[in-house]
Amino acid sequence: MTPSCHAAPSLTRCPWLSGAVNDIVALSGQQVRTRGELIQAIRSWANTPLPAGRDVALYDSDPWRFTAALLGLWHAGHRVWLPGDNLPETVNHLHQRDLILLGEFPQAWVPPPPVSDMMPEPGLPPEQEAVVLFTSGSSGEPAPIFRTLGQLEAEVAAFERHWPLAQGVVISQVSHQHTWGLTAGLLRALATSHPFGLEIVTWPETLAEWLMNVPVSALISSPPQLSRLPESTTGMPDRAPGRIFSAAAPLPHDAAVQAEALMGSELIEIYGSSESGAIAWRRPCQDTTWQALDDVMLRCDGERTLLRSRRLPEPEQWHEQADHIQLLDEHPARFTLHGRADRIVKVAGKRVSLEGLAHHLKAFPGVLDARCLTIDHSGGRVGAIVAMSSDCIAHDHDTRRALISDLRQHLARAFEPVVLPRFWRFVQRFPVNAQGKLTRAMARHLFDDLDDRRQPRWLDLESSTPDQQRITLEIPERLAALEGHFPERPIVPGIALIHWARQQAERLFGEQDQWRDMRRVRFPAPLLPGDRAVMTLSRQRGDLNITVASHRGQHLQMRLLGVDPMPDHGESS
Repeated sequence: MTPSCHAAPSLTRCPWLSGAVNDIVALSGQQVRTRGELIQAIRSWANTPLPAGRDVALYDSDPWRFTAALLGLWHAGHRVWLPGDNLPETVNHLHQRDLILLGEFPQAWVPPPPVSDMMPEPGLPPEQEAVVLFTSGSSGEPAPIFRTLGQLEAEVAAFERHWPLAQGVVISQVSHQHTWGLTAGLLRALATSHPFGLEIVTWPETLAEWLMNVPVSALISSPPQLSRLPESTTGMPDRAPGRIFSAAAPLPHDAAVQAEALMGSELIEIYGSSESGAIAWRRPCQDTTWQALDDVMLRCDGERTLLRSRRLPEPEQWHEQADHIQLLDEHPARFTLHGRADRIVKVAGKRVSLEGLAHHLKAFPGVLDARCLTIDHSGGRVGAIVAMSSDCIAHDHDTRRALISDLRQHLARAFEPVVLPRFWRFVQRFPVNAQGKLTRAMARHLFDDLDDRRQPRWLDLESSTPDQQRITLEIPERLAALEGHFPERPIVPGIALIHWARQQAERLFGEQDQWRDMRRVRFPAPLLPGDRAVMTLSRQRGDLNITVASHRGQHLQMRLLGVDPMPDHGESS
């Protein structure tokens, strides 16, 4: 694809401050926001006094509030840290850096009134440090990535040279708190004076409403959202978005084909990293090879992949990239991807590629995907997360042991026994974040029962509606609650099931101490070591219905009454 030649988009010239005050700069199906409103909101933030000498962290799920705060803070000269979430672990990490927390953080700093009504200057220096983003933490702890305004502007300009935006609104299915949603979904719209969406378009039904009601210039998406699209065009409008863009994780071929067929638009997949931004693109429905963007140079030095781009801090230097590639053409670079290069570990003194282990696991019948990681407290032994089709997953102790034995024999053809995975977790789908990534923290959480023998293995989580959650659990053979209950034939005590149910209800629904009493408590069949079961939690008018069931039947049925339950005269406990 030949890049287009037209006026380059700009962030440093602040196009959001110029133009008619009645111009629409953001919209949804029911609401519009004008340039005048945005300027007023930016001016308010730009004149808000903040404690001197401290950076700020911003988390706000609302695109309008986020945009106003981000631009206002830039005009005030602040560098803004953008965490991917506002979870307690993240908040503690930000507190350790002595950051001012703004937006939707617990106990966020409340800004005082603006000290003046001065209009921001209509220009920002390209060398200004604009944002601090975070790596996904896929191979370690998340690390900060610093971006200047000039670097952000260069990435937006690269997108626009390759795929100029048609008239219409830029809508996003991914969070602006991450690099992909920020640059492609929000900053590109601002830099090119296109309206941006006033909400993150999460569900297919919401996407259909947008396409029906407004012209869409681009849909910024990712594999989790595109994989969730319906299998037929029923309910989808005829109006298609200008283009569909996907990034942040590999997009399954079937999902790409389905998305293009369903929406009748060209789908572009972007390859990149948090450290280097967008690197290359492809049409996944047509080609498996990647084409470097026009401002990126790539070369191979033995097993190392080297990259050069003016969007990096030192644009004239070659930077090592964490993925193996095979170059097909050098100028412009065309290549194939062959996995990460930075996942070589030592297990019992032997070097092994975690990527290689996962690659071999994927060749086993019934395995859809695999990921391997080291478990620190076990002396660095390997844990394997294996996504399998539902008909191949083991549901009890004996079949699980047999499956693990078969997988180990399969791997033993290529690897020494000492490096083979010691811990196994079987899921139907990987847990992923908003960008479609399985981070190391999320992967490690699947092994939390190794650290707390009171817990089962919490595996697949599925949300069918906001009021219903289903989570798969597996009973470890070393579960503490099994001790003494009973020696000849251990079973899970009913009180443990009730405790887990309350624990998960509070975690998944975010409600503490909301249920005062139990009703209709039944334990129809015992739950045994090695059993795999599904816990279903359904909210109804403040109450919570809970079931635990496996292939052998029901193991728990109960109802938790809300703090203000409806009168129930026909029930007994």
